[in-house]
Amino acid sequence: MPENSAQERTEEATPRRRQRARRKGTVARSSDLTGALVTVALLMVLPAAMLKLGSGFLQSVRIALSHLDADASPAAMGRAFVAALQPTLPGLAMLVGGAMAVGLAANFAQVGFSFSGEALSPNFSRINPINGLKRLLSWAGTFEGLKAVFKSVIFGWLAYCALASRQEDIAGLASLAPAASLSLIGALIRSIALRVAIAWLALAAIDAYFQRRQVSRQLMMTKEELREEMKETEGSPETKAYVAMRRRKIKRGMMEAVKRADVVITNPTHYAIALEYEAGKHAPMVVAKGADFLAARIREVASEAKVPIVPNPPLARALYRKCEVGDFVPRDYFQAVAEVLAYVYRTIGRARKGKA
Repeated sequence: MPENSAQERTEEATPRRRQRARRKGTVARSSDLTGALVTVALLMVLPAAMLKLGSGFLQSVRIALSHLDADASPAAMGRAFVAALQPTLPGLAMLVGGAMAVGLAANFAQVGFSFSGEALSPNFSRINPINGLKRLLSWAGTFEGLKAVFKSVIFGWLAYCALASRQEDIAGLASLAPAASLSLIGALIRSIALRVAIAWLALAAIDAYFQRRQVSRQLMMTKEELREEMKETEGSPETKAYVAMRRRKIKRGMMEAVKRADVVITNPTHYAIALEYEAGKHAPMVVAKGADFLAARIREVASEAKVPIVPNPPLARALYRKCEVGDFVPRDYFQAVAEVLAYVYRTIGRARKGKA
């Protein structure tokens, strides 16, 4: 196998790498899908919007004519312009608002909420002509160019088919009344736009798939990159081995400390806390603690060493949460621990090993 085979990007991107790329603005997004959905949305709201625009335009004309003999100062003309414009705003709002809402929804559906400060930061390499030429001649640039040519051909052919099917009506357009002519032209435009939008949606679906494949291919990792990331996230094998060795050492030390403990407080099965108390110290010390399997091991060692085991679930849970090995019992639990130790010394009669 050649040496550079290790550098081939053969591994799928990890979630961490994808997250980093997302922060940099590298996401799979099809602008064609957004454009096609916006076009379809505009075609759906266009009849109602044109009705409002038409009635608003007529009202605007009436308002403008009513101000012909009014004050001709710039301020008065500005107020008249605003008053004449207002009736057309609902229709414009339907068109612009609908396009914006669908565009935002389409982008959110593709990439979710993704704000990238790095993508917005200045990068002078983007305006470098050499880098621009490289992007243009790359596979992605070639695909975008071919896609633009293909869309132009398809859309042009669809427009030609729509016009050819109404050739006789178009030929008699000059003999129609103005209202009928406008109606025919509007129907032709809507027919062309509808065909283009449907074809655009089909092409956009293919483009969205390609964009996802392209980003996935771009983010693929070499085996070495995958190993390095695993070291960063999980630690190197040497570090994990050292941590395992330390854990074994601490566990062996805890088992020896259990044999010297005064009492082991249990849950009774899930937790086990071994306490040691020496006269002169201000509080008992936690010399061992464990849950589940380790708790069972602590109980086993304590039984072999004849260390008293006292079930006290609330106290065991509290000490397990609050204390680490080597910690003194917190002041809040002095009374409860003292009662356990008194019970041990009084009832079980454990020798205190010379401790007062």
